[in-house]
Amino acid sequence: MVEKARSRGRPRAYDPGVALDSAAELFWSKGFADTSLDDLSVAMGMGRPSIYNAFGDKQALFLRALERFRDTTGSSPMRAMEGKDSIGEALAAFFRQIVAYTTVDRSHLGCLLGSVAPVSDLPEVSRFLKVNLDMTERQIADRLSAAVRSGQLPAGYSVEQGARRAVNAMLSLAARARLGSSRKELLIDAADATSTVLS
Repeated sequence: MVEKARSRGRPRAYDPGVALDSAAELFWSKGFADTSLDDLSVAMGMGRPSIYNAFGDKQALFLRALERFRDTTGSSPMRAMEGKDSIGEALAAFFRQIVAYTTVDRSHLGCLLGSVAPVSDLPEVSRFLKVNLDMTERQIADRLSAAVRSGQLPAGYSVEQGARRAVNAMLSLAARARLGSSRKELLIDAADATSTVLS
């Protein structure tokens, strides 16, 4: 009689995406410095040794949570922009989505990437944020360039300046949300931002 081969190792008892989402939510509400590994263990439903094995130390976990946030909630403004044909509607959707996700939960106002992560003052986090910001600015510039080519924006329109204005407005909306501005106020600011980028 041939014995069945034993399966090696244990199957993962957690969903990495769900665990990182839980970590991101906690970092978003408490900040990096005030979030303890015990807090993370409870929020993620994982023991501290399991967190270390899966994600590394607290700083490594923070970076992984930021990457996960960037690829999910944090990318929703760009997805909103891509879903519109006209550049005016695209920018308006972009800024409205920023307002939506930075004010949806009063326990973590602002943006995890734009308002919370920079305060951590960690070199690796700073590098990650710089790369992410540059990427966002390039994506907006590409969308504006397409609008120039299609005649929706004038030939002399400065794509670089427009993209920079959009990023500055995005950061301003996140900061104001963090400071407690209401959604109504921020939507007015978002409409002004759209006009500014288009001018």
